Amino acid sequence: MLPLTFRVVVAITIALSIFMIVVIYTNTKEKNEYDHITSEITYLNEKLGDLPNRDLGLYRYLKIDGYAYPFEIYADDQAPLMDSLKTGDVITIYFYQTNSTIKEGINRYTQFIEKDNKLYFKRGNVVIVIGIFVIIIMVLLSAWCYFLYKRGKIPY
Repeated sequence: MLPLTFRVVVAITIALSIFMIVVIYTNTKEKNEYDHITSEITYLNEKLGDLPNRDLGLYRYLKIDGYAYPFEIYADDQAPLMDSLKTGDVITIYFYQTNSTIKEGINRYTQFIEKDNKLYFKRGNVVIVIGIFVIIIMVLLSAWCYFLYKRGKIPY
């Protein structure tokens, strides 16, 4: 376990802030910067096996021809547009893939879905809000630890 010192806290807050910047960057690229596939929908439903295990009705599960993993999409207020898509429709889906996609067998990183140049899904901005919130908390934590260090409560 790391000792509670000013240097350790600042190092951890810097590392977490850098991580959040990377997460924000990954989720705020332009549409053409993501991997994308134009293909036919082979499955579209609110359930996929035992998924979702929370917030029933807010998720859509989508499989397309030519991609190994189904997509889990948090549709929320975009559900009516998503529900207008049908099996057999040809769509372009923009996404990125991580190791967790392969390990879990489902892609949760859909960014955009288009059909005939009309946008049917656009990623939300919750990642940006959470990322900025975490960075602000890290800055405040560093300032608080600096205050404690100056008062002699924690060592350098």
